[in-house]
Amino acid sequence: MIRHSSILFPVLMAVSFYMMLPGCSKEPEKTKWPKIELEGSQDKVLLRCNYLINVKGHTVGYVLLDAKHSLKDDEVYGTSFMTTQFNRGADTNVSLMDVHFVESPEGALKSMTVDSDDGGANATFAVVSGETLEVRVEDAESVEEKRVPWKPGTLGPLAIDLSLVKSMMQPGETRSLLGVEPVDLAVYKHTLTALDFEELEAFPGQSLLKIAVVSEGEQIAMEGELWVNEKGVTLRATYPQMGMEFLHVEDRMEVTGHQFTSAPSVADVDFNQITSIEVDGIYNQEAGRQRVSLSSTLTDLTDMFPNTLHQTVKKNGKNEVELELSDQPKDGAEEAEIPGDEYLAGSSLIETNHVGMQEQVDSLVGGISGDMEKLQVLRKFVYDHLEEKNYSKAMATAVETYESGTGDCTEHACLLAAMARQTGLPTRLVVGLVAIPDGGLTRCHFHMWNEVYLQGHWVSTDATRPAEKTKWSRYIKIADSSLADGNSHEFLLAGMVLLGDLRIFSK
Repeated sequence: MIRHSSILFPVLMAVSFYMMLPGCSKEPEKTKWPKIELEGSQDKVLLRCNYLINVKGHTVGYVLLDAKHSLKDDEVYGTSFMTTQFNRGADTNVSLMDVHFVESPEGALKSMTVDSDDGGANATFAVVSGETLEVRVEDAESVEEKRVPWKPGTLGPLAIDLSLVKSMMQPGETRSLLGVEPVDLAVYKHTLTALDFEELEAFPGQSLLKIAVVSEGEQIAMEGELWVNEKGVTLRATYPQMGMEFLHVEDRMEVTGHQFTSAPSVADVDFNQITSIEVDGIYNQEAGRQRVSLSSTLTDLTDMFPNTLHQTVKKNGKNEVELELSDQPKDGAEEAEIPGDEYLAGSSLIETNHVGMQEQVDSLVGGISGDMEKLQVLRKFVYDHLEEKNYSKAMATAVETYESGTGDCTEHACLLAAMARQTGLPTRLVVGLVAIPDGGLTRCHFHMWNEVYLQGHWVSTDATRPAEKTKWSRYIKIADSSLADGNSHEFLLAGMVLLGDLRIFSK
């Protein structure tokens, strides 16, 4: 796993759908959504747009955006509905997200509800109260309430769209906005630079203003381009780093029906394949050491890849790095800083207070004294326990995974993190790429694994492997996180942002 509002907001939501949202067993009870009527005697429609979502040339879903200004209440009401469908291996993952928001006439967010259905249901309610955002998160099993710091005046989830329809830009103009992303309530700074007018083949006869967009979060930044008509409506948006495009379609019924009639059909789109990266050059599939060069035309790679016991980074410039990857840990590696309490803490994704899971951990490691031996036993248990290796859950929680016995790499990593923390081993989750030989080719795929703090070092371990003889020369680490606060958004995006832009050459 950069890191928006406007059509940029669905980009981040789409990535969240693919990998992050926990699944639940049934709909939350007593959830009431505000009714939003887009037409009324005292309502001014600001925005009504429909977009197809394309990933590397494949249509995978659509987005519907609506916003109105109620002259009676002097507030802006809006909705965004998005659905995507992917195959992930042998499983089909269909995701829905419905966002409702209320803003001031100037665009400052007042409240927002986010309803998602990704193998279950999850609802988030957020209300701005001065310099605090009051948040309630509901699922079928629990309700969590929290308060997070908030900057008054931060715009809502369609900040860029509404800014442009209210006041169109001109070539040479620059505009900066702060907008919220509804999945994890993260705030992004968006810088828009109007370039020049162009005509696109998909929209003949229209002179469209091309606008460059840079969106920056705490840890990530993403670049995109918009083509906007004279009314301020975006007709096309592209995000090359992620290989994503949003294409405006005038007829809403045509957009919603396109998903089932387009060729190639959605059923033919395999997320694992379209998000993989082919390795150029001669890749020695059996070697215990590899040297690879990674380059990007759009993303600053300077601090993207960390040094680890198995990965040494040499920086060749802003857009290119060289990695030496080894099965064996480096000799004389420096000791890591003592990890903080967050690497032992529980969260909404990594529950450490589950009685049944704690009893299982105690039975597995009760008679073992060595930490490395404990880790090996827990890793083997997780591998064996997840008998069904499926991709349909996106990112289920540790308890859900423990109880279901199913999941892919994200579920393996969450469950191992929870069980390792229950036995007192500081543990974090890692996102990156793993090279998988495929005949004469080698492709790198998005992957998640763990690092456990042992004897002064962060030691890598992968519970998706049948034995702890992992070829770490095939792994490329990008980022790690404790996920102690349940916020997986920027952590996962750190890897996904490279998938449409990264080039890997094996030396």
